[in-house]
Amino acid sequence: MRFVSADPTRKYLIDSAVDWHTVEHYWGAGFVVTGAGSAHWDAAERTQAGDGGAALIQTYDLAPAGLRLNVTRTGGAKYAERYEWTNITDRPLIITELGIQTPFNDRYPSAKQALAECVNAHVFTGGGWSWVIAEPMCGTDVFNRCLCLKLTEGALAGYSIESRNQNTGSDVRGHIVLQVTDYARNPQAFGGQPTIALEPGASYVLSWELDWYVDRDAFLAHYPEPAHFSSFAETVGRHIHVATPLPVSAITDGLDIEASNGGYYLTASEPGTYYVRIGTGPDAAKTEVLFHRSLQDTVVSRAAYIASHQIAADRPGSMSGAFVPVDTRTGLRADDGGWPDWTDGSERIGMAVMLQKAINQEWLGADYQGIVDRWFAFVKDWLINDRYEMRRGSSQPKSTFGGRLYDVPWMVEFCCDHYRATGDAADLYLAVDLLERLNELGGERFLSISYGETVEYLSRLLDKVGRANEADQLRKRVVASANHFISVGEDLPAHEVAYEQSVVAPLVNLMLSAYRFTGNADYLAAVEERLDWLLSFGGPQPDCRLYGISIRHWDGYWFGINRMFGDVFPHYWSALTATALVRLPAELHTPETNRLADAILRENMANYNADGSATCAFVFPSSVDGRAANVADPLVNDQDWHLAMWLRLIQNEGLGCAEG
Repeated sequence: MRFVSADPTRKYLIDSAVDWHTVEHYWGAGFVVTGAGSAHWDAAERTQAGDGGAALIQTYDLAPAGLRLNVTRTGGAKYAERYEWTNITDRPLIITELGIQTPFNDRYPSAKQALAECVNAHVFTGGGWSWVIAEPMCGTDVFNRCLCLKLTEGALAGYSIESRNQNTGSDVRGHIVLQVTDYARNPQAFGGQPTIALEPGASYVLSWELDWYVDRDAFLAHYPEPAHFSSFAETVGRHIHVATPLPVSAITDGLDIEASNGGYYLTASEPGTYYVRIGTGPDAAKTEVLFHRSLQDTVVSRAAYIASHQIAADRPGSMSGAFVPVDTRTGLRADDGGWPDWTDGSERIGMAVMLQKAINQEWLGADYQGIVDRWFAFVKDWLINDRYEMRRGSSQPKSTFGGRLYDVPWMVEFCCDHYRATGDAADLYLAVDLLERLNELGGERFLSISYGETVEYLSRLLDKVGRANEADQLRKRVVASANHFISVGEDLPAHEVAYEQSVVAPLVNLMLSAYRFTGNADYLAAVEERLDWLLSFGGPQPDCRLYGISIRHWDGYWFGINRMFGDVFPHYWSALTATALVRLPAELHTPETNRLADAILRENMANYNADGSATCAFVFPSSVDGRAANVADPLVNDQDWHLAMWLRLIQNEGLGCAEG
């Protein structure tokens, strides 16, 4: 099945020409497990016209599972599907697994092709309140509309992902499977998976409809929500208001619910995520909310955990100052063994940036400055060579110095923060040398995360100490970089992933920096266009792990100890979208951009535990390639960039931290 929009080049479903897209994953295929056995369906046993020829009815023999499936597909103003599973045995059956393939074309063949042909699939499986928005990666307009699936009967308890392996890698989200239940593989997923009891001759029915909408707001306006949440993440001690005429109850222990006029107040005394039910019966709606500690309390507890568990103190010499990933189950560090995403460099720089910013914010005491200074000594001895090039970790070959450009702006940001704490001019000299070498290595044509913001930060410091010429040269480099990326348009170069949110967010921030430096309206126009690309990555799902959170589906494999591909929600780089929204000029700032930025920053607090430990990747689907997921990876690794970015916005952009 293929849906054709006003733009015929847009492929909303994975094309059969894609070699890993096999018949088992075509639209409407699926699988079931019962007490009698299991079965797949893809080819219909019988096809016939429905009443008046308006519908097509296909019958599938699922005898090994004790079932017959009739699928009724109806065209017209809207496309509708009705799935009916009937118990054909003479005894009761319990369905413990039931999934339907919906292969939305969410993948990154290249930036240009993804923007022209592919979609971001925003999936919400909230029981009887379930839908999918397949949104063009370039955003929506008269030619690029959303293809939306709305559940009309039955309930979806979760979704799973298939075809995630080394063959599909990081550029493919995989096949999306909508799950009536994933109980057989992961009974605890999404607050608990149901089972479905069928007496002999009885049936279970699931129906949905698909239609085109000009944008996500138009779809949501046509699909009234059973409840409206004031937010999906709040600080412990505050409340979330749920406006609904339906009864609201807690699925997860520890959530307090108090009736109010027009709805309910949700509160919790302990930080964590909580599942809540709206309505009653098997088709009731459900979703997840988060209550978190304040930003300051979270930073302080993370700092204490880093100091106690994540310093490689047993190593010799200056290597003892390094920060390393740790398995939270045992407290043992994860020795990288040459695996770049577990090294003592690269993303682990975020721990040092976060700590130094918290020290400068006077949230941490002087003893932490010594920890940070020892880390800085390690970096200068092991991660930076005499040509001002960086490598990803002390275990990496010397031949890799200068091979990864991402790390340089992060190190420059740390140098700026360290200078603010110590007043040591050598920090600024090192920052300038690192950036100049970055540009020599091609930094102007590479979308390093926080490059524009870091140059803004460093150039302000240089201006204050009388080094205005150097500051001006760095600003000119940013403008030249922005000009280059305007010239290439949608044809962005591949980075570590062919196309992703953490390429587009730095692109938007780069244009914002160029606009700040020059006031040239061309950069503002470039921001507006690319902001649509960026916001398309995050959907409007009413869930504390999903609302506004950008799709990322590979970090659990590269950074986690479980080595699991699959959607990571929330991933800390989703906060990059918040940085762009906060930095928007007055011409583009709205109450909605502020609200969305706040939501993204708060929702990422789900990754931190009460004891100061954390997870680098919460793999969200109920299962991935049959392996149970909806679980936090036990490795505490690189997630502190979220805290560092939030502190950056407070210190450099004037964002109020309040109780958050």
